[in-house]
Amino acid sequence: MAKIFVISQDLGLIDIISESLKNDGHGVSTCSKPSDVLSLVQNKDYDLVFIDVHIHDEPHEKVVDVVRNFSPESEVVLITSYAFPYISGQETDAVMSYLVQPLTEEKVKNVAKRALRQARISRERRHLLSNITAAKKQWEATVDAIDDPIFLIDLDYNVMRANLMTYRRLGKGVDNVLGGKCYQIFHCSDSAPSDCPGRRAMLTGKMASDVIHFKGLDERLACDVYPQVFAGGGFVHHLHAPTLSYETQSELMTTYERVFDESLVPILLIDVDDYKIVDANRRALQFFARDPGMIFNVAIGGLFVSTLSERAINSLIEILRNRGGSFKSRVVDGTGNDIEVVVIANTVNIRNRRLAAIFMIPVELL
Repeated sequence: MAKIFVISQDLGLIDIISESLKNDGHGVSTCSKPSDVLSLVQNKDYDLVFIDVHIHDEPHEKVVDVVRNFSPESEVVLITSYAFPYISGQETDAVMSYLVQPLTEEKVKNVAKRALRQARISRERRHLLSNITAAKKQWEATVDAIDDPIFLIDLDYNVMRANLMTYRRLGKGVDNVLGGKCYQIFHCSDSAPSDCPGRRAMLTGKMASDVIHFKGLDERLACDVYPQVFAGGGFVHHLHAPTLSYETQSELMTTYERVFDESLVPILLIDVDDYKIVDANRRALQFFARDPGMIFNVAIGGLFVSTLSERAINSLIEILRNRGGSFKSRVVDGTGNDIEVVVIANTVNIRNRRLAAIFMIPVELL
């Protein structure tokens, strides 16, 4: 049941909307005096607010502003007599949709249903953004507090992320590091050195370590490289004095391993020989409503809408052949809903086994 607020000086209009929504089980509050809107909307958590544009005592734009200021989570629907209402620049962001007169019970219910669905999606999007922002800040605070250079590269040796100490030791800014080739930045070379542990980690899919000279840092350091399957196929590099303890290395790696299970989008790991699922993060299990034992070894094609399954697999084959990419398709979630998603895939090698990390991001969250 939703909490709905109706604002109009037309008592007949209020009655039609109220009765239509109450018949659908919603709780409805009403207001026929614009001067009372502020007191009625303060400290209230309305899911949906209907506002009549034909208010005589106050411009309806001011009423919209009051609702937006004191109930920012509410979706706003304007009641109008025009089939093609004028949308002012101010209202573009504040108003979700319109309810056009003459009214019928079915029309009121349909508009309310669409608006409440949009309200739910907007809340989930805001919650997702909040969680992503918090996770990003936590990652940055944790990794930036480490006194050793730590950076992440992709399969083409491009630096994707680096902690604060990396920039300090290099004496370079973000623009001079991110997106650049790690061998150019750290080794002042046109190619990866022969003793590069990053190259070995790429070839074997296993952690690699060596003590090598970093010309860009003018220092000889131990370099530990960890394949990060769940970050899209990249490799974490940790540079440190050769005497660093095993316990400290394990503690540092825990930070990165959390990325997979704490991700807020579904991530799957598949075997590219048979395209069956070999691992899934918590969000994927929730999204597809599967127990771990019921998703492993399942063909990934079975997650897509049946008419699009073959096309999706062909798209996967193509982008994995090109070492990564994305495409749009539709999957069936755990409740049977047909959901449009952006599929992002990268190939990785783990213990000499060729796999692919698959991200499925609902389009409505982008």
